[in-house]
Amino acid sequence: MIQKYPIGIETFSKIIEGDYTYVDKTEVTYRLIQSGSQYFFLSRPRRFGKSLMLSTIEAYFEGRRELFDGLWLGEAEGVDWTPRPVFRLNFVTAKTDVDSLNDLLDNHLKIWEAQYKVSNIAASPGQRLANVIAKAAEDTHQKVVVLIDEYDKVLVNTIHDTALHEEMKGILKPVFAVLKGADRYIQFAMLTGVSRFSKLSIFSDLNNLEDISLNSDYATLCGFTEDEVRKYFAPSVEAFAERQCTDFEGMMQILKYNYDGYHFAKISPDIYNPFSLLSALKNREIQHRWFESGTPTFLVKMMQERDMDIREILTTEADATSLSSSESSFTNLTALLFQTGYLTIKGYNEEDMEYTLGIPNREVAEGLFKCLISEFSGQGNDPSMYAVRRIRNAIRAGEPEVMMESLQTFLSRIPYPLSKGRAESYFQNNLYIIFSLLGFAVEAEYATSRGRIDILLKTPKYIYVMELKLKGSPEDALRQIEEHGYCRQFAHDPRQLFRIGISFSKSERNIDRWIIE
Repeated sequence: MIQKYPIGIETFSKIIEGDYTYVDKTEVTYRLIQSGSQYFFLSRPRRFGKSLMLSTIEAYFEGRRELFDGLWLGEAEGVDWTPRPVFRLNFVTAKTDVDSLNDLLDNHLKIWEAQYKVSNIAASPGQRLANVIAKAAEDTHQKVVVLIDEYDKVLVNTIHDTALHEEMKGILKPVFAVLKGADRYIQFAMLTGVSRFSKLSIFSDLNNLEDISLNSDYATLCGFTEDEVRKYFAPSVEAFAERQCTDFEGMMQILKYNYDGYHFAKISPDIYNPFSLLSALKNREIQHRWFESGTPTFLVKMMQERDMDIREILTTEADATSLSSSESSFTNLTALLFQTGYLTIKGYNEEDMEYTLGIPNREVAEGLFKCLISEFSGQGNDPSMYAVRRIRNAIRAGEPEVMMESLQTFLSRIPYPLSKGRAESYFQNNLYIIFSLLGFAVEAEYATSRGRIDILLKTPKYIYVMELKLKGSPEDALRQIEEHGYCRQFAHDPRQLFRIGISFSKSERNIDRWIIE
């Protein structure tokens, strides 16, 4: 049977009735509904399935039991299928101008006012929403459900325009503030988005709003786990493996390397990007569709404007408060990179209560790298990217001479520094950034018993030990590697080892000479 992939389909009923493959999330969704809380907020990156999750909740509260046949919720006992009024406010398609936002709100409200025969039409969108919620609850004798999809869409898209951003926020605040006053009429309410704007009234007025974005119980609400990929997409993985001339497990490793690696809580399984995975399985081709569908140029420009050292954000630490909250000024760029999916949780320190963040997978690493080069240097053209591909391929193939030649060519095309800082660390930082964003296992200042290796780069087949000299020769660098015994710990490693001594030219900001052993 040929699988149908629900790429871009965000309506639960359309997936079920259209016989698309649906990864059953109804157990964890029902657990959320029955948790005892009333108001929820969930932050996830774009195209991670937030809209589909809300559509599933919508179908449940509408009492559409037939849609859940064969799913966990459809087979569960004791489930209350009483239909309730559902108000779903969808900002997914919202445009970034005031008139369009007002029209969007007006269109939603007109439909609901007609449905519940609200005759006394108020002037403001907020009061209109309050009136229709109250009328629906009174008419049906049921508490209502409010679902707000991508509440922050227009706020995120206007952060570069302070005046417009504030105007958008002024329109939305009284609408969201209604939820607090309508508490007695509401059974369940949920908002989704990318970022939590802590100064928006809903997060201050709704003191009982539960933010589940970093909650381990709901880490799998959106996205696919590996078990789910194996259960629901095994035929597609098998077909993809045949095209790639590998076996099932080999194909799973390729998919994992490219699209897996997201964690949304301190205790969380690996989560695949659903949009990227489905696109790859459908086309049987490794493509970076998620990144290409919305490259973070505004993030990179903010890095430039604030003179940030990119290396500092590739592996960094943050506490839960900073990760789950953003001011409208977006001063916390690390939190924004996490919320938008360009960084993810890599570990958690219980003692310090801090998360370690890093890039999730190859798709994000390579896409972010290409975007960085384009924005920081204006050199995101074919010759520059050709040099990047040569670097990556040479590292994989164990060709250090080609790698060094390509690095020299690439760096010659970058007039703007990728990293800031002291002159002696400038070159080390740049190499670290390049290797990291190409998806390789790399460490800078790798500690040994007799010193620190400037750059340690590892692949499944090769180990590269690099010593860098700004005021010295490649011969001096190799001598240091030998005298300090940097390679002794790899004596029994089956991988081929390369020792590389490199000297740099400060005036030209590039590699001067190198020697490889």
